[in-house]
Amino acid sequence: MNVLFSLGSAVKLGLKRGVPLVDQRTCYLMIEGKCNAGCLFCIRSKDQSKLSRLPWYSFDLENSITQIEATFERVCIQSINYNKFIFDIKEIITKFSKKIPVSVSLSLKDYSEIESLHGDVDKVGIGLDCARKDIFKQMKPYYSWDKTWKGIESASEIFGKYNVICHLIAGLGETEKDMILTIQKLFDMGVYPSLFAFTPIKGTIYEKLSPPNISSYRKIQIAQYLITSNIKKAEEFHFEKGDIFFKGEDFNNLKSDVFVTRGCPSCDRPFYNESPKGNIYNFPDISLVPPDILKDIEP
Repeated sequence: MNVLFSLGSAVKLGLKRGVPLVDQRTCYLMIEGKCNAGCLFCIRSKDQSKLSRLPWYSFDLENSITQIEATFERVCIQSINYNKFIFDIKEIITKFSKKIPVSVSLSLKDYSEIESLHGDVDKVGIGLDCARKDIFKQMKPYYSWDKTWKGIESASEIFGKYNVICHLIAGLGETEKDMILTIQKLFDMGVYPSLFAFTPIKGTIYEKLSPPNISSYRKIQIAQYLITSNIKKAEEFHFEKGDIFFKGEDFNNLKSDVFVTRGCPSCDRPFYNESPKGNIYNFPDISLVPPDILKDIEP
C-alpha cells in the first residue's frame, strides 16, 4: 500500500536524500488521492504532492513499518477528503502494531463516521482552522461551521478530554481577540487548541496574502499557553480594538516550550509553516528557540 511521506519523515527513514535540520520525533504520513474539499488557503486539491509548503513523496508503507516503529515516537496520518476516506485511514492504521501511538488529522463533512476510529488512535486532530464563522464560510465552503463544532464536541466525548486537538490558523483575517476567545472555548470543551500560522502557497487564491505579524503571533502563543495551563482565562486579558495588550506582565520566566509546536505528544511539524530562513512561528524543538525570543513582541 502506497502512502505519502513528508520530506522530513522520508529523509529520516533514508528514503530521500537530505540533511535534517531537526531530529523529527513524529512520522508524518498522508493518504494518496485527490482531495475534494477545496479549502481556499490549501494547495492539496490542486497539487497532490504538497500540503502547506512541504513536498510529500509516495512510498510503499509496508516496506517501512518496522523502521518507522523503531525510529519515531508517534505516527500522524494526514487525511484528505473524498468518499469513504475513513476506510483508507483504518487500513493504514492496521499496518502498525500497538508499539507506536497513532494520531489522525482530519476534517469531515459528516462526523458520524469518526466513532469508527475509536480504539485505533489515541489522538484526533480536527481542522476548524478559522476563528470566526464568516471567515470559515469564505475559506472552507465545502464544510459547515455548525457541523464542525458539533463534530469537535462529539469527538471529545468519544475520545476523551484533551485527546482531540483542534487546529487553528492565525492570519486569515481574524483579530487576536477572535483567536483567543476561540482557544478558550475549545479548551473549556475539553479540546486542545493547536496553533498554526497562515502560509501563502503559490497556486492558491490567497498566495499573495501575508503570513501573520510575528509579534501578534507570539502574543497569541503566550495567551494559548496561559489558557491551556489554567493560569488565565480569555476574559481576563485586556483587549483594545481586537488586539491583546499584556499590561505590566513579566514574561522573562516563560518556558521556551511556549513557542514550540504544541499539539499531540511528540508533535513537531518541522518548518511546516515557514522556511527556516525566515520567521519561525512554531519551533520544532526547544533547543532552537532563541533566548531573546521576546524581542519579537512589540511593547
